[in-house]
Amino acid sequence: MHRPLAGSLAGALAGMLIMAAQPALAGPYDNLPDMGEAIDRDISLAEELAMGDGFMQALKRKATFITHPLLNHYVQSLGERLAAASAWNAYPFHFTIIQDDTINAFAAPGGHISLFSGLILHTDNENELAGVMAHEMAHVTQRHVARMIAGGASMNLTALAALAAAILVGGSNPQAAAAAVNLGMAGAIQQQINFTRDHEYEADRIGIQILSGAGFDPQGMVSFFEKLARQEGDGFYVHNELLRTHPVTTNRIAEAASRARAARPSKVFNQPDYAYAKATLAALLDPRPLTSAGRLSKAAGDDVERYQRALLLNRAGRPQEALPILLELYGKAADNLWIGTLLAETRRQLNQDDQAIEVLRAQLDLFPGHPLLTMQLGQLWMAKDPERAYSLLRQALRDNPSHTGLLQAFADAALRAGRRAEHHEAMGLFFIQERRLPEARAELETARALSQGDAISRQRLDALIERVETEIIEARRRKDQHS
Repeated sequence: MHRPLAGSLAGALAGMLIMAAQPALAGPYDNLPDMGEAIDRDISLAEELAMGDGFMQALKRKATFITHPLLNHYVQSLGERLAAASAWNAYPFHFTIIQDDTINAFAAPGGHISLFSGLILHTDNENELAGVMAHEMAHVTQRHVARMIAGGASMNLTALAALAAAILVGGSNPQAAAAAVNLGMAGAIQQQINFTRDHEYEADRIGIQILSGAGFDPQGMVSFFEKLARQEGDGFYVHNELLRTHPVTTNRIAEAASRARAARPSKVFNQPDYAYAKATLAALLDPRPLTSAGRLSKAAGDDVERYQRALLLNRAGRPQEALPILLELYGKAADNLWIGTLLAETRRQLNQDDQAIEVLRAQLDLFPGHPLLTMQLGQLWMAKDPERAYSLLRQALRDNPSHTGLLQAFADAALRAGRRAEHHEAMGLFFIQERRLPEARAELETARALSQGDAISRQRLDALIERVETEIIEARRRKDQHS
């Protein structure tokens, strides 16, 4: 059973704007201004990106993020489909999943959109999930977070991130949340909530446009609003005034429904991946995988449920029982990435590496250059033929230079193949992606020292080191300013 919206205040605290957390305005929906204009005079895009990096680093120290590669790939791909319809090109969006059973999502500075696992499991279809994402993306495209900070918010980003993380944990540890609130920040909390009420209406309006442009049914946003309204009506927050979210009013739902009907595209395109993504997440978070697998075995079930049962059996240490289920599914749908990657993983668990490689190569024939399939294949080749793995992953990185999973796998392959300089350079690039700049500099300096006699590599590494050092100095300057 999911706890409704218990962590939603965290988003408001940290300059993150929570879907449906604000009360309705009295003014008409249609007369809202475009609040994304002219913000560059106050906070530059570079500063906003730096704020987002700092916030996410703080959050990663407190929250648990889902690391399943294909699940994250699905959410990122879904977000990129929405982004293509948003006309936003200032910087890319980054989508992550936080392991927490609250029904929540937020947008942080710099295009960081996080979905809580409880929210994904609470959706009934891809239109609802896309509706949440489009709403949060609209907060980014209209630069609402930057507007809040530029509007004179009294807490700096470090304090906001620390408080947000504490409230985030409060879903399972109310004492931690209470302690954070008792830091004398209640006034600033209310100020942030009041400041973002009109942003919610604009995010509805822009989000519906994004959904329609991407070929989703905007009614998905409305149906999720209706769920939130039902949750807010159950009295969950009655006894905690500070953590109680504002209601999603019937007026706001009616306004959104009217817009959704008018904007509905002639054709709605949903992916079958949604069902597999939701089943994967449910299986990964199931506290009793063997019990749940047994329950699913007694039901007739469809292919998605059989896939979920196989994943549960794998988690329970029963890959030999999962294998026949997956072989049957793969025989019917060899082009299904969820089934294929799980079959390869199951083969690997059973020490059937050659058969696992065969599955991955067959899927790569169907999905040439797919980064996750390439990464899995490279990892399987690594023990037997590290040079082959190195070559495969090196080529994949040329096509996907920012893929953190590929960077890590390539760094491992380079080390095993005896290419130490390339190992350290790849790790340096990985740490740059993770915004762990001091570690990035150390790795790049090691790579430079190992690149004696290679003038081209040294020039490239010199440029990277200079870039990292400049960012470190700038981060220190900003920290001194805000302190």
